[in-house]
Amino acid sequence: MARPVLARVRWCAAVLLLAPSLLACHAGKAQSAAPGCNPPELDAMTAASQKQVHDLQQHIEAGPFYKKMLQQLGKPQSCSVRQEGDAIALSYSFLKDGRLDAQVDAAIESSMLQATLPGLSREKALALLKKGESDSYAKDGCGINWKKSEDQSMDSPAGAHATVFRGEACNCQARIIYQGDSVVALVLSSAC
Repeated sequence: MARPVLARVRWCAAVLLLAPSLLACHAGKAQSAAPGCNPPELDAMTAASQKQVHDLQQHIEAGPFYKKMLQQLGKPQSCSVRQEGDAIALSYSFLKDGRLDAQVDAAIESSMLQATLPGLSREKALALLKKGESDSYAKDGCGINWKKSEDQSMDSPAGAHATVFRGEACNCQARIIYQGDSVVALVLSSAC
């Protein structure tokens, strides 16, 4: 079972990171409309890098994390992009300290999506992470066991801790980050 999931995750990562125009993991989700925010750093990038960033933006902006941020906080106030080699980091800033950060690195087949979105209940956070898993890693996800979790303390900020769910493929993880008893962020990540 782990091999088919791993193969799907690697294929989706390759499509998303290496040939974004195909975006076959989510046929019909890629849109031709302009992205919701245009990072000022984009103008200094090569045409190929601009296309990668644009395709990543389309994928992120069609996903459940971005849609939830729009619903609760409105359009992003700003965005930025950074590229180092094959790695792209895309960040959106919203009102009320809302933030959406996406990082992908084709060279090491890693990805991370973090939504800083205070005010969600644990149940809504978990439902959003499940949607994010199927959106980011194909219909069947990356094998995250949603019935088994572990709690981890965090060094910063004081009082922060996380509930971590682990998957079968590519070190896939989902995290709900709390400040005290309040949900403050969600994270999906993988590294093959």
